Amino acid sequence: MSEDVIKALEAEKKELMDSLMYARAELLNLRRLMEQETKRAESFAVERLARKLLTFYEDFGRVVNGLKQGEVPETLHEALNMLLREMEKILQSEGVEKMDVQGKEFNPFEHEAVEFFEAEDVTVDTVADVISPGYRLRDKVLKPPKVKVARPKKRENGKT
Repeated sequence: MSEDVIKALEAEKKELMDSLMYARAELLNLRRLMEQETKRAESFAVERLARKLLTFYEDFGRVVNGLKQGEVPETLHEALNMLLREMEKILQSEGVEKMDVQGKEFNPFEHEAVEFFEAEDVTVDTVADVISPGYRLRDKVLKPPKVKVARPKKRENGKT
């Protein structure tokens, strides 16, 4: 190989190495930026929820303090109902929904069975009773409902 070719190849090698180093530095900077953005987004979400919960917390404190001082709100039931509605509104605004499973087909991946019993009026495992409600955030189950499950009654030949 001639010296000109060797110099050209060395120059190309240096250029490629410089490009590689630049790309590696860019990748590291991008990773660091993504981590910072993720932390900032998480912090913003927590802050937003905390702001909503503070109003509930203050209202709850007023009810409790009123009870301590012997002041009974017009009706305690009304005051507690107001707080319950406020908490439901906060949860709904964050995308949390109560799962409606009564009478629906039992799904072991989403429901927690606390009891099984046989029933003649079902053809598949069916949620017969909800012991404790479940909640979902978009497509993710946050808390599975605790349910009693009716199973199809087995016939004498072993079939359902």
